[in-house]
Amino acid sequence: MEDDPTKLALAEKILDELLSAERESDYAMFIRHFDPIALRDFGPSQFKKELLCILEDFGAYQRREYLGSLNGFIDQDAPDKYPGCVRYNWRGIFEKNEALITLGLHERDGQVLVNEIMYR
Repeated sequence: MEDDPTKLALAEKILDELLSAERESDYAMFIRHFDPIALRDFGPSQFKKELLCILEDFGAYQRREYLGSLNGFIDQDAPDKYPGCVRYNWRGIFEKNEALITLGLHERDGQVLVNEIMYR
């Protein structure tokens, strides 16, 4: 899919904020852009556990290279859950390993919201 430069710039900005929040272990900053639906089972203790796993598996974040975007996953049971979702993907270079970083964004009520961030 072809990327909208404005939306890609926003995705880069949001990813920078999420990575900064992870580095500072700041749950409130991390969830600032998240859709509340995506946070149902993700509280501060789960955030801390995830951070420990990321550090153990990958080490500290160093840099990234943009790879491209994909249309978001559509839940057949709730097709309007994340309307118009786009998943942006980067090659993440970490201290110990590399990972595919995926950031899912969608728009609801004029606001761009995060529905996922994953390292694989």
